[in-house]
Amino acid sequence: MSMSRGVTMSPRIQVYKAIACRSLSTDSPGPTDILSFAASCGDAEVQARAAKILASVVRTMSVLSAISTGFWSRLGDAHGRKLILSTFLIGALLMEAVFVLVMRPNSLFGRYAEHLILVGPILEGFVGGLSTFNGVVHAYISDCTRHGSRSKIFSTVQGMVFVGLATGPWFGGLFLPSHGYSDAFFFGSISLIALTLAYVIILCPESRMASTTTVSSQTQDNLSFKTSPILSARRLILNFISALLLPISMFSPRAIPNSSRKNYNMTFVGLSLFLYIVSTGVYSAKYLYAQHVYTWTTAQLGYYMSTLWISRAFNLLVFLPILLSYLKPNTTSSSGLTLNAHDISAELNFDRYLASISLAVDGIADSLVAITRSKSQGAFVALSCLSSFTSGGNPALHSLGAVCLHACGRGSEVGALFGAMGVLSAIGHIVSPYIYALTYGSSVARYPEAIFVLAACLLFGVVFCLGRVSPDEEDISLVQTQRNGEDSGSGSLAREYAYQSISESDDDLLVGSSRG
Repeated sequence: MSMSRGVTMSPRIQVYKAIACRSLSTDSPGPTDILSFAASCGDAEVQARAAKILASVVRTMSVLSAISTGFWSRLGDAHGRKLILSTFLIGALLMEAVFVLVMRPNSLFGRYAEHLILVGPILEGFVGGLSTFNGVVHAYISDCTRHGSRSKIFSTVQGMVFVGLATGPWFGGLFLPSHGYSDAFFFGSISLIALTLAYVIILCPESRMASTTTVSSQTQDNLSFKTSPILSARRLILNFISALLLPISMFSPRAIPNSSRKNYNMTFVGLSLFLYIVSTGVYSAKYLYAQHVYTWTTAQLGYYMSTLWISRAFNLLVFLPILLSYLKPNTTSSSGLTLNAHDISAELNFDRYLASISLAVDGIADSLVAITRSKSQGAFVALSCLSSFTSGGNPALHSLGAVCLHACGRGSEVGALFGAMGVLSAIGHIVSPYIYALTYGSSVARYPEAIFVLAACLLFGVVFCLGRVSPDEEDISLVQTQRNGEDSGSGSLAREYAYQSISESDDDLLVGSSRG
């Protein structure tokens, strides 16, 4: 999937420029003029219009992803991961098809390209976009691995993302036209997505089967629909509203059994992830900074970006997994059994320290850029590579969230958790560009390094929040003891209803009570 994105990364920019050029053209271009990029299409006005179109696409995608990710993630918890993966891939395929259609001047999409280009992000955003894809991939991995720290496998998967992004342009340059625009880039991406979709449908095994409670609930839905369409419609509306609100509720404080205290671990993990996502906006601003301070050409900037991708991929695929193999705490639980409270506490503490150290070093690297104000390109590249070698912070945060959820006795809701993280990520990507654009625009004349000060402050804020995450073994033991008691009796059914009752109407709860 990342490789398909890499193939069309540059052609998408060409499409935005072509649409902007045609929109600003005073004459009526011929059928093939939109495919040619003359010198007149390279002026500042066209660049500004293309940037506006790009911003509209990203904003539409991010907003819709933030709205729909929670719904699709909880649907994956109930009906399996393959359904959600397949749905996302269909949306991604349609997104690429829209880019091909808007480059057809004689078609409806070509005549109204500036407006209909938004059909693509609307379709992909409706199925959750990359937030849903990343969430369901993390949930699939969690289904197939033991509870506890998953930093190693999450790091490997994220490293594969950067390998795919780096391989995509190389694949396109090797097999597709090397000069100018060509629909072949998008057709190549569509082919890769179609092959991935076929693999998911035919070969990829399902990691999570629907529970008997879900099947029983579906049967009751059918009966309700037959007897009362109004009640069924009401329930669908309530389910949809709940899907919008529930993701954020995943990070609410949890009550500790037999105690008046509350566990705020999930709250601090959610806040840490959000601040981290906002801080990543420095990467885009960093490219502008490099071109402004060091007067880099487009080719030099491309080499710089490739260097960062390679260093990140090496860190996530080679260095970090080897390091984690030696540092990860040994478990005292028997193989194949659920981790005990001591092991959960140890692995929670391990992920917490891994995320804290990684992001603290990242903050130090940004601080050094801001403090030294060095004009040395070598020092700037070295500090950027140092930040890339701290890329294990993101998978560590995801692993920490899963461990904290399991410590709260809600390990079965891991899909909803990663969906909630996807929602936070989408919101963060909406907010972040505006914050950094405002900071850079207001300070570039006097102190362009202000963006690095902002990034460092955000990262140190993440470290502070992670320091508030408590690996208290006693609290975990209380939760696990209550959970084991529920699992051995009818309390298991009650706990399942406590999870589902959020999206059910009062009438359905009465039916559930009568069954109990």
